[in-house]
Amino acid sequence: VTAGYYSVLLKDYNIKAELTATKRVSFHRYHFPAGQEAHIIFDIGNRQGETGPVKDAKVYMLPDGRVEGFVTTLPLYVQKYQPGGEVSMYFSAVIDAKSSTHGVFKKKEIKQADSISGAGAGLYLSFDDKKERSVTIKIGLSYTSIANARLNLEAEAAPLGFDVAKIIAHRTWEKYLGRIKVETKNEKDKIKFYTG
Repeated sequence: VTAGYYSVLLKDYNIKAELTATKRVSFHRYHFPAGQEAHIIFDIGNRQGETGPVKDAKVYMLPDGRVEGFVTTLPLYVQKYQPGGEVSMYFSAVIDAKSSTHGVFKKKEIKQADSISGAGAGLYLSFDDKKERSVTIKIGLSYTSIANARLNLEAEAAPLGFDVAKIIAHRTWEKYLGRIKVETKNEKDKIKFYTG
């Protein structure tokens, strides 16, 4: 983990996952080893982290392979001040590799289709050739519409690759974090400050 970049090895599958971002676009890169099927899941309609319950969701794949949709949640932080308040997040994702198959799921129901909606909705991509591969996904985000998520993706990330986005993210963080210099021999205090 560094400012603007996160990486983890998913040990059960030996898959390396990397994340970076611009202000409104997330970049994902997954490295799949040879000899295994590779799958990517857009788990849109299920509760994630501290968001709160899912009220509604929709995810679909367009003929060009773009994946889009939205999720509406009842975030806990909103409920505290506005009971019944909801937040919708819209997205538009471009994947740099064509999947062999794709489909949708909702709870335990799995089927080959291009679209699904409702709480529990999700979409999967499968790469069945068992070749070693890296797959990069750029996901434009918006609180207002899918169209604006597309615009954010185009405006901030259309020409960027993952590694360039990572460098820009690091420079952006450094610009803000570099305004303050902490001098102490206590390494734990430095870690606490710079990770907070």
